[in-house]
Amino acid sequence: MSAGRIKEIALACGASAAGIAPASDLAEFRRFSEAVTMIPDGLMYLKRDPLVRKSIKKWHPDARSVLMCAFRYWTPDMDHAAALKAAGEPADFLQRTDRKACQPRLLTAPGAKISRYALCRDYHLTVKEKLSSILGEIRKAFPGAEGRTFCDTSPVMEKELARLAGLGFRGKNTLLVSRELGTYFFLGGIALNLNLTPDKPLEDNCGGCDQCVKACPTKALAGGRLDAGRCLSYWTTQAKWIIPAEAEERGQGWAYGCDACQEACPQNKAPGQLAPGFEPIK
Repeated sequence: MSAGRIKEIALACGASAAGIAPASDLAEFRRFSEAVTMIPDGLMYLKRDPLVRKSIKKWHPDARSVLMCAFRYWTPDMDHAAALKAAGEPADFLQRTDRKACQPRLLTAPGAKISRYALCRDYHLTVKEKLSSILGEIRKAFPGAEGRTFCDTSPVMEKELARLAGLGFRGKNTLLVSRELGTYFFLGGIALNLNLTPDKPLEDNCGGCDQCVKACPTKALAGGRLDAGRCLSYWTTQAKWIIPAEAEERGQGWAYGCDACQEACPQNKAPGQLAPGFEPIK
């Protein structure tokens, strides 16, 4: 079975990068199980059936391989301030794009900022549409091929599977970092019933760079871990309570999400182009 052909199909259907990971137990699950005990209330869904995340086979028993795809939604030559202006009033924009802000009062402040990922169509919808298209083409090319798609909402350890698929390495901001794409990309995948040769994980890391750690307004990053209870993205997109005064004071105008650690990452200087369908909404 040709892993190369599978990846070609993914790229032809709009993925910015694609790789193959094995459908096996994940060593990273131990780290996840330790971290999940300290998550705040707004992320309680992570505690549901945690053992399912140990192996994608527990979520999709027919899985033999996993196709992981990255979809780039922002490039260095794009102007965030201009995109925000084109989007209009932050509260109106979020309502128009069917997003719920956890701290609506912040949206009315002068210079209120929306994270880059939220300036395009809801990525859950767009990525799932792309993955469905990819799976459809795989079925045509390989009779008998079947799979199950996932993007963010399934109990699947996407960043670790993407690392194993060779798409990037885990940065000190806990995001997947690609030397080619930076960090401004969405992840999605397909658990396939095909025995495919997996790609090699990247033996790479941030080295001595800690710009993201220094840039985090609320000091939520340390030791390669994220303290979600301090993270502005958590407080503005998922929290059930009013943001703490200290976090608001340090917030730098972020009212929905936060890009501070990504703005500081040197890997986000790399040129490139968006994945089709992920252009900012005007």
